[in-house]
Amino acid sequence: MLRELEVRDLGIIDKVRLQFPAGFTVLTGETGAGKSLLVQSLQLLAGERADAEAVRGGCDRLLVEGCFATPAGEEARGMLAELGADGGEELVLRREVSAAGRSRAWVNDVAVTVGALQRIAPHVLAIHGQHEQRGLTDPATHIALVDAAGGLGGERDAVAAAYAAWQGVRAQLEAQRRALGTRRDRLDAIEFQAREIDEARLRSGEEEELREERAFLRHAGRIGELVAVALAALGGEGGAVALARAARSVRELQDLGLPVGETAAELEQAQVLAEEAERVVQGLTGRIRPAPQRLEEVESRLAALERLTRKYGGTIEAVLEHRARLQAEREQLEGAEDDIARLVEEGGILAARYLELARALSRRRAAAAERFSTRVVEVLKGLGIPRARLRLALGLRAAPGGPLAVDGTSVEPAADGIDAGEFELSTNPGEELRSMARIASGGELSRIHLAMRTVLRDSVARDGGLTLLFDEVDAGIGGRVADELGALLASLGDRDQILVVTHLPQVAGRAGAHFVVRKGARSGRTVTHVEPIAGEARVEELVRMLGGGAPTPAARQHARELLKTGP
Repeated sequence: MLRELEVRDLGIIDKVRLQFPAGFTVLTGETGAGKSLLVQSLQLLAGERADAEAVRGGCDRLLVEGCFATPAGEEARGMLAELGADGGEELVLRREVSAAGRSRAWVNDVAVTVGALQRIAPHVLAIHGQHEQRGLTDPATHIALVDAAGGLGGERDAVAAAYAAWQGVRAQLEAQRRALGTRRDRLDAIEFQAREIDEARLRSGEEEELREERAFLRHAGRIGELVAVALAALGGEGGAVALARAARSVRELQDLGLPVGETAAELEQAQVLAEEAERVVQGLTGRIRPAPQRLEEVESRLAALERLTRKYGGTIEAVLEHRARLQAEREQLEGAEDDIARLVEEGGILAARYLELARALSRRRAAAAERFSTRVVEVLKGLGIPRARLRLALGLRAAPGGPLAVDGTSVEPAADGIDAGEFELSTNPGEELRSMARIASGGELSRIHLAMRTVLRDSVARDGGLTLLFDEVDAGIGGRVADELGALLASLGDRDQILVVTHLPQVAGRAGAHFVVRKGARSGRTVTHVEPIAGEARVEELVRMLGGGAPTPAARQHARELLKTGP
């Protein structure tokens, strides 16, 4: 329920703050006074598109803030918790639009996207105007309307889930079939690459070993000379032997008390290092053998390895990993026929499951459509269309070449089932049922819209009351039908908060609360004023709406009689 609405700098509104009661409330006023701006303010809170042109001239931004009772439903509570905006018993929605066109939104003082407003708003607010009425002319909305009224959300979700599972397998199958077309060429490429790698008989670390061997083979002569020089220096009376003698001498000097420090120990360490160096150099002698033929073999092998590593990864390890991937891909491609057969079987099972659920939904939908149409017709009787007949013409969504055959008909399935449907209407006796979208007049369409929304609201259980705003719902209505319309709106107000922008005194007289919208001037500028009225002020407003010219005792009496029919 909307408790309070504040609007600043929207069109000709400079500042308006209104407190709304529960039940049925009307807003009236002369054309152009600003009633549509109040509707627009609630549309902004519902997340509709913001227009910088709506900002009052000379102002840098407009602001709309609505304070609602927090909805009790788990889904709405979950959304608020997700946004970090759970504010207890009050839900404050705020929208700001700058003159530059920038839009910002808040929920309980938490900055959110406009998309978040669009998710939250339907749990507290529903706006029914000419746009929604025109939506009835789109047959695509008719089945969804029946599903909502019939409480078929669970069945519809089950069909959607079955459809998604089936379509997922169909997509996999199509991908496998496309791959199958290039499978042979790819297998040939895999075979060539695998054979090239296998024939090379690669071994991890081989390249480093060959490079070292090539160095010995290329420089065998010079290496021999250097080894001989090193061994001559390290062996015989030099090297380790000389260091051992020096160490013994220094050790004896130390024993005699001379200050030689760590010199003896350092010479002994040098002896050890020299002996190790001699062992290492001596080990090289066995590898020094000039072998031109072996050098050619090593060079050739290294060239082959370099070609492979350039093609398949840069190192021998990368080439071996590429070979493993080739094997895995080959196994996958060679099993493609098995996968296709498996997917065909799985797809058939899922299609059958989808069709089973879709058929069940169709049966429930047909029954729900009949109940819905009957109840809408009953409401229309009181709204001046006493001989109305309405039905949902339901049939298969036929499509030549569709992927699903239903009773011999090719059908294009969808997440909402296999049905196509459109409401057909007859408003006069003897007339055949025809497309509602083509034959309903504007006035009839507004009444049909209200009747459908009334039945839908009765059918859909909600936790707590909803704020329903009706704009232009009285288009093309007058006389006794206007009385019935007022009674219907008043009955809706027994459960929900009903806000109605109206030009009909018969509707206004039924309301529990009445606000009048007037246009005036302040400081040389036009401004909109909105104020609650009661008593004689309300009588005078109804007299104005009756359009009788100057107020007369008879007009005032008529207005009072209209108010007596109200609450």
